[in-house]
Amino acid sequence: MLRLSYILVVAVVAILETARAHTVITYPGWRGNNLHANGTLPEDNPDSHGIDYLENGTYAYPWGMQWMYPCGGMPQTTNRTYWPVSGGALSVQPGWFPGHSKALFYVNIGIQLEGQAAPPNMSHPVVPAFQITGPDNNEYPGQFCLPQIGMPANVSLQVGQNITLQVVEAAQHGAALYSCVDLTLVANNDPRIEEVTPQNCYNSSDIGFNLVFTTQSLTSTGKTSGSSRMVAPTMLGILALAFVAMGGALL
Repeated sequence: MLRLSYILVVAVVAILETARAHTVITYPGWRGNNLHANGTLPEDNPDSHGIDYLENGTYAYPWGMQWMYPCGGMPQTTNRTYWPVSGGALSVQPGWFPGHSKALFYVNIGIQLEGQAAPPNMSHPVVPAFQITGPDNNEYPGQFCLPQIGMPANVSLQVGQNITLQVVEAAQHGAALYSCVDLTLVANNDPRIEEVTPQNCYNSSDIGFNLVFTTQSLTSTGKTSGSSRMVAPTMLGILALAFVAMGGALL
């Protein structure tokens, strides 16, 4: 009987794990490890709404912390990372847990202005939306690298200013995952910036990219018309930049 109970517990845990999905910012870092879930799922607690406030003053996250806007349940950190004032590299592992055969990605920044203790929002996109495709729905160690993220053209940022970089992953079932890293902007050649290398920022061969574009740009034959308005840049171009920046060659 004990053995049967153990098997049932393992089966339940396996089912719960396949329902979770998480993102890790591997470069330039992130606020902290929010790759966990606790609390009671709604089938056993109809009052659960994603963030459960417990009587002892703590929180429970039945679906995991990363579902929470703006930064996956993590507060702003004082242990900031140095980042170039003109923008820098970003590397993300999207398949840390199961559920990522495809997903949409958005990259934004929140700007902390003088007199503010934290950014008021994360409303400045710095990368057009794009889709990734993974090898399957199981967890996998692959990651992708954007070697140079620029800053918004209509925003003037200065050395010493604090910003927060936000990565949003819209999972294939529609829920959004949030991860952040708090940055202090420094001169582009500042030695405190962690060097970008093929070890900390690279593109795995098992992750593909798709363009995001408006459906009005499609003709009746399903081909893209000459007047199509692309919302995302060619991911092959981004991959090429990544490999050239690191002295490599496209496969």
